[in-house]
Amino acid sequence: MYYRLIVLAALLPSCSGESSVDDPAKMVLAFAGGAVLLPCNFSLPASADVPTVEWSKQGLHPDVVFLYRGGYEINEEKHPAFWYRTSLIAKEQKNGNFSLRIASVRLSDAGTYRCKRLRGTHDVTSVELVVVAVSEPKVWVMSAEGGGVTLQCEANCWLPEPQINFLDERGKYIHAEEPKRDEDAHECFTVTRRVTLQDAAANRFKFQTSIQTLPKACLVPLLKRN
Repeated sequence: MYYRLIVLAALLPSCSGESSVDDPAKMVLAFAGGAVLLPCNFSLPASADVPTVEWSKQGLHPDVVFLYRGGYEINEEKHPAFWYRTSLIAKEQKNGNFSLRIASVRLSDAGTYRCKRLRGTHDVTSVELVVVAVSEPKVWVMSAEGGGVTLQCEANCWLPEPQINFLDERGKYIHAEEPKRDEDAHECFTVTRRVTLQDAAANRFKFQTSIQTLPKACLVPLLKRN
């Protein structure tokens, strides 16, 4: 008989890779701690000078996260939260590509960004950045009364809030305790849940951890019993 432990978080379009989604809605998904590329392109005549371009974030004061003027980045006007974390794609400015790369993405980076061409034509591109957080869940196996075992799973600092469920070998849900949840100062969720298996033969376990990418969800199979 096998028991599987599933951690499920309903994310956006997918759950893997350095994130960049260039669609009509200009919505981009990023993972906390990773890197992300916010798309921005302008049509430039072949003889045109490289324009002055400003990236800003709505609700930030000051709101500038990157300023490109005269072929160089102007650091003095950038918000301190983005120092050393934002850059453009090298040598792409002459082609009108001013996509912004943000390194070491933070949960607080989520929000609406604007890429604005200053002077002359005021072209503006808006991008909505959604930041999610995923960590490797932790599992504990403890002895229970009557010869069974208690399994405890903790998903630490996830965004959006994860759902923890236990399934048997047929894929059916096993009744478990109500999950305990906590929203910490970083605006992510830590969820813990337990289930007790009353089975005198529950004495040998093998652990298998991995992250599988599925549309609109991340499934993490963690526990298999011989």
